[in-house]
Amino acid sequence: MKIPLKYKALLKIGKFLIKFIFLIVKITDKKFTTTYICSNKTEIQRATSLWLKEPGTMQWLDSNLKSGDIFLDIGANMGVYTLAAAHRIGNSGKVYAIEPHKPSAITLMQNIKLNLFNNIEILTIPVTDKFKVGKFNYKNFSSALTGSQFNSKKTNSNQEAFVPVIQEIIVAFSIDMLIQIKALRTPNIVKIDVDGIEDKILLGMKKTLLSSNKPRSIQVELNVGKQIKIEKFLKSVGYNLVSRHLTYNGNLKLQEGVKIRKIAHNAIFEIN
Repeated sequence: MKIPLKYKALLKIGKFLIKFIFLIVKITDKKFTTTYICSNKTEIQRATSLWLKEPGTMQWLDSNLKSGDIFLDIGANMGVYTLAAAHRIGNSGKVYAIEPHKPSAITLMQNIKLNLFNNIEILTIPVTDKFKVGKFNYKNFSSALTGSQFNSKKTNSNQEAFVPVIQEIIVAFSIDMLIQIKALRTPNIVKIDVDGIEDKILLGMKKTLLSSNKPRSIQVELNVGKQIKIEKFLKSVGYNLVSRHLTYNGNLKLQEGVKIRKIAHNAIFEIN
């Protein structure tokens, strides 16, 4: 039996609309309430696991951020930590959220608008060691997913290769340059989680890290193979490693006997 043309059209419209069904999720974050617009499973998981996926990150933000602080979120994704920080710094503070993955950046903007924040500014550009034009390689094109890279086709904790679904020619800056041209103010707290080029980003903010107005605390994702390099660099510019913490899955690996050098994890560095 042949399907009439008009019904085929309706089926196409139905499939199109399914892609745009979304869910509004409200999360209680201690004394704060945050609303997220979620259009896929990953967004829902990120929103609902705020204090579960990376409890160490939330404990760090909750204990370190103060009213009036400037927080730099490099690798903001859909904004769960961006928004958590914005609550804590108040209207006198500022959050700079850097997210070059456009679908995730759009979700981040929607979440900022939904929560009526006026203390967040967004940069949809990559940051690296210096000013350059290169290719942003999309590992995927769905919001809240990870793994896309600037000028690299290797990603995740083990630096595995991937084939980009699409590439975008884009301009990248260093953090030092963005501060120099006054696009950013020098942050008090910095989070860096970009699945691969954290070492280059840190190199691109060396001047800031050596300044008298340097950030007081930095959390960096230490990927396998780059941990010692990053630790040595931060020590050379006056930062001590004060703690490490793993994701939920990382802790499972640790319990299974995997050495921490073989597990991607977050580390917190503070001024000597």
